[in-house]
Amino acid sequence: MVCKFSFVSVATVMLAACLFAQGPEMRHGGGPGDFEVVRAEFGGHDKVVEGAPYSATAVTQFTQTLSTGDHIQRTTTASIARDSQGRTRNERSFGSIGALSAEHGGAPTVMIFDPVASKSYVLDARSHTARSMTIPAARTGQAHLEGRAVHAQSNVKTEDLGTQVMQSVSVQGKRVTRVIPAGREGNEKEIDIVSETWYSPDLHVVLMSKTSDPRFGESVYQLNAISRAEPDPTLFVVPSDYAVKEGRTLPRGEMRGGPPPAR
Repeated sequence: MVCKFSFVSVATVMLAACLFAQGPEMRHGGGPGDFEVVRAEFGGHDKVVEGAPYSATAVTQFTQTLSTGDHIQRTTTASIARDSQGRTRNERSFGSIGALSAEHGGAPTVMIFDPVASKSYVLDARSHTARSMTIPAARTGQAHLEGRAVHAQSNVKTEDLGTQVMQSVSVQGKRVTRVIPAGREGNEKEIDIVSETWYSPDLHVVLMSKTSDPRFGESVYQLNAISRAEPDPTLFVVPSDYAVKEGRTLPRGEMRGGPPPAR
């Protein structure tokens, strides 16, 4: 069962809050791909998936080619779990991303989304605190969204890549090419941004995606070691020895805002 809810937007806003709390070094260290990963892991916008539990490890590799021909590579790893109620946990190591990197003493960031309690949490293992936010009900806004989609389609080409099996899961593939016309962003020539996505209709998640954007580089996201068993329920609650700091309810405008997708 898939229910409408402002979920991925919340996760993206919560990740953005973590990034911006670290100052300029953190913000400049990341790119749009960091937010695209969050989108990929949770399978799409405004969805709560019930009755399809799983756990897995997600690995994302970013590669940027400099004008000198040198390459910058960074890898992030996440442990992901979702239970039958649609509660989700994401524990991410930020590896080489700015101030959250291991060399700066960073610790894994844990995000818990609980649609049952209408709460999202970010856990801080160093201070044993959890920052909570109340999740408001989502509005539809379908006409506005459809209008934006029609406008966007003029510069987008979508190709069906068929179906195949990954990690013993059937997935459907598509390739989307978005063209930024010359002059739109100060570019002399057209820029092609190509994304290839393999999505599981059964699990409602992306198992693999590749994005090539000449402005930022290439990213490859892969879901590994998938288990369809019900995860440990303690993964989706704040530990008893953590102090919970209540945050504000996110305004709908902020829910729908946030960093633009990389695709």
